[in-house]
Parts: sequence; structure tokens; C-alpha cells
Amino acid sequence: MSGANGGANGGASTGPSAGAPGGFGKRDERQRIGSFSNVQAVAVSRRYVFAAGSSGIAIYDRVMNSWLPPLTRDEGLSDQQITVLAGDPVEDALWLGVPGGVIMYRPLTEQLQRTIVTGVPELIAFDRTGTGDAIIRAGGEWTRISRVGMATPMMRPPSASVLILPRTLNDLYAQFPTLRTQPSLLLRSQQSDRPVRNVQIISGAASPERASEVWLGTAGDGLFRLDPAFMQSTPLPYGLMEPGVGALALAADGVWAAGLGQSFDRGGLSFVGSDLQRFRWIDGTIAVPLVGVRGRSLVTRASRAWLGTDRGLVRVRLDGTQAMQSWGVLDGLPDERVLSVATRDDGVWAGTARGLVYVSDSSDTRNVRTRGLGVRMLDNMPVHALQFTGDTLWIGTDAGLMAIASPNGGVGGVLSRPLGSDQALRRAVRALAWSDTVLLAATDDAVLRLAPRGGVEPVRVDALDVRQVGRVTKVAIDDRTMLLAGTDGVVLVSRRDGATRVLRVPSDLPGPVLDVALNRDYLWFGTPQGLIRLRRRGDGGLP
Repeated sequence: MSGANGGANGGASTGPSAGAPGGFGKRDERQRIGSFSNVQAVAVSRRYVFAAGSSGIAIYDRVMNSWLPPLTRDEGLSDQQITVLAGDPVEDALWLGVPGGVIMYRPLTEQLQRTIVTGVPELIAFDRTGTGDAIIRAGGEWTRISRVGMATPMMRPPSASVLILPRTLNDLYAQFPTLRTQPSLLLRSQQSDRPVRNVQIISGAASPERASEVWLGTAGDGLFRLDPAFMQSTPLPYGLMEPGVGALALAADGVWAAGLGQSFDRGGLSFVGSDLQRFRWIDGTIAVPLVGVRGRSLVTRASRAWLGTDRGLVRVRLDGTQAMQSWGVLDGLPDERVLSVATRDDGVWAGTARGLVYVSDSSDTRNVRTRGLGVRMLDNMPVHALQFTGDTLWIGTDAGLMAIASPNGGVGGVLSRPLGSDQALRRAVRALAWSDTVLLAATDDAVLRLAPRGGVEPVRVDALDVRQVGRVTKVAIDDRTMLLAGTDGVVLVSRRDGATRVLRVPSDLPGPVLDVALNRDYLWFGTPQGLIRLRRRGDGGLP
């Protein structure tokens, strides 16, 4: 978002927010979900709560008890540091200060208005008289900004009696001393198997019309609504626990996301509901810490998630216990780097940077010495991808595509190669995907289509052009769409009519696509810049 050139009375740039990039006309067609565990500033208007995090500004509707789409770079918010945040007492709008400017945002109309000011805004107040203009202090000077964005320098500081000053965190500390002395008692329920973390309140605001409602931002624990009269708090997590997404897995009503290990505060799994209203964070435990751990592969089965990381394999119970168990080299894994995972009812096959191994799902009741680890295969061979088709396990390795019919966790099975003369079958296979009767195998220079039940020679899918996506990371397929993802973009091909759509980085997607998940209504992309949700049409394509 760029500011307008200002004249003698200052300048304003006014208009609707930039909307979704890449040709997506409506914001609901493309949503970017980042991390809002660190809430650096909070502001409250008559209806909305605004929580500023590293990925933008989350917006909560206090009347409907629901989340609105966040204000991010995709909607025109600049990367400049937010220095001050204030909820508008006259209308449901947000005022925020950035170096050299003040931005006003109206969520109902998705309108952004930027006004140039001199210096760095440090205080935003409002005039009690007239139309409730904003009064800005920046660089020791005062400026009045009207509701249409016109800036007028003030010759002298305004009288305190004519100002509406939003209450700050220090004001809340003075009114409710317990917030300063015992924040952990108010804001956190400690689980016995999780590390003790001190709750740090770093921002706060009070509701303008409800004396018993306070909103607090924390370092690592997200946004809280607090009733100080009864000392009761409600956590309102939004977005991801940590920045970036390394791996995705579909859930019945959303997706689970594993991070890239970029946070020094928290690490674990984040659940994002398809409607972007339900969020859940699961931390690592004392025995299985996940802070700084990168997720590389994630699958779910029943109430358990299996996470392949750069520090081993982790099983997470998704029920109320949220118990975790991990396996590493000392337990018998060929390598700490688990690149791929494929599940069965009785356990998982894990592909590592140095081979394939089976791990029993009932390992916590098995021999203490083996901890449920079974057969090891393909020693010293990177296993990039695993995919079951019926009872056959397909394996993407540096030496090409292989398969095991009816693999056994105790003795393994007979390795075979698919029939076909295409040399791509003997090159490194980076990703695999399966739907109905079609198996896709992606290499560095081609995508092959196979019929696992035999009888058909593997063929190249020319429409999934590897050159369009850079380094291949994932391939996906369902009954309507085939998809190839990489560091430079994504290619989507309709299975019905062959129509092709290319999404490029950075115009359509904010960064390299590290993982992909498809459900009936949405495409989900995991990137270092966060989670991207794209709405699908009825034919599986994009708007």
C-alpha cells in the first residue's frame, strides 16, 4: 500500500483494501492465515477487537463472537512497524500508526485510508467534540486527522479535557493490580506434562462500554478476554501457533499444520477450521519438546497424528490428553530426518534421509527395548515420499520409484519396480499422490501417471509442467484436480477438461509451497509465510 502525495494540509490515500492478489476478486476466495500467538498491540472499538501480530492484524467481532478476515499485506497493510493502535470510539474502525503515516481501516467496508504525517506516531486520541477527529502526536508535534483523511497541523497541544484517550496496559495495571502480580493465575491452565511457561502480558485494551471486559495480548499465548471482576479469562487463539507451515494434514473439518521451527516461544501443531473460526494449538511436552523443530511430513489417522520432523518421528494424540511419544536415532530410526510418513491401522512406515522403517502404533505397550520399531529397509537411501494404494506401499527414493506389495512391519516385503521404460522412473522421486485409480509420481523433471493395478504403461503428464514450479515439493490429486507444487509456484489441471491454472510466487502465493492439502471446498497451501486457503469452484477449479 502506498501513500498519496500530500499538500499543505497533508495527504490521504483512500479506497477499498487491495483485495486478494493474483486475480482473486473476493477476499473469501483467498485467505492467508499467519501466526498471532504474539499479540503486540490490542485495540477495541464498539464492536471489534483488533490484535496486532507478526502476520498482520486479527479482527474479532464481539457481537457475533466470530473472527473476520485479518488485515495483512494482501489487503494493503505495509510491512512497516506498527507503533500505536487505537479503536475508534465513534465508528467501528481501527487507527494505527506507522513511521511517517496513520492508517484508518473500516472492517465493514474493507476500506483502508492512509494519511501522511511527519515523524513516528506515538499517541492516537480522539476529539470529544464535533465529528470525533483523530488527534495524533508524532515527533513532538500534534496533528488533527479528519474522518476523510485530511491532516491539519495543530499549533498547540490539545487540552486533555477535550480528548478521548484509549486506556493503555499501564492504565489496566493500575486499575487491576492482579494483572501485573499474578498473570499466570488469570490466563493459563497448566498441563502436568507440558513445560511451565511464564505468561507475559505485552498489550491490553479495555472495552469502551463494558467495565468488566478487558482484552489482553500475550507473548506466545495469543489473545485473552478477561472479566477482572470475577477473575475469569477466556483464551481466543487465532491463526497459527508459530510462523510458517512445513507440513499439512487434512482433518474432518479443517487442517492440521506443523511449523518450521522458527519460533523461540512455542512449537507443536495448529488446527485451523475450514470456516476460519476454530483454532487449536497443541504444544510439545516436557519429554517431547517441539520448540525449534521443523515439521516435514504430517498424516492423521483416527485420533492420532504422526509427524515427521528434523528430530525424529512424533505421535500426537489429538484427543483431550494430547499425549506425545517420539522416536529418534537412539530408538532405532535410520536417521533423525523423517521426510515422509504413511499410516496403517497398526502403525506407520517412516521414510528418513537414510532409509525406511516401520513403527508400531501400539509401541507404548511393546518391548521397552525395541519401542515398537520393526523392520528397516533401503539402508542409506533417502526416502522422499510414501503412498499406500490399497495394500501396496509405493516408495519415492533417490534411486527412483519402488513398491512393496502387502508390506509386513516385522519382515518387510519384496521390493519391486513398476513396469515402464521411462527413465524418469529411475530418477529421484520427490512426491507421490493417489486418487481412485491414478498414482502420480513427481520427479525433478517430470510427473508420471501410473495405474497401480497394472496393465497400463506409465505416461508423462505434460500439463503438470515441472518448469513452471521450480524445485518440486509436492504433488496432489483428487477426483476433480491434479496439482503440482514447488518453490516457484503451483500448476493445477482439471481432470474433466484439462484446463490449466498457474499460481506464481510472489504474485499469487507469498512464498514456496512446502505442502498441500485438498478437501471438497478448499485448497490449502503451507508456505514459510503462513497458511493459504483458496476456495474451489464446484468443478474443483479456482475462481
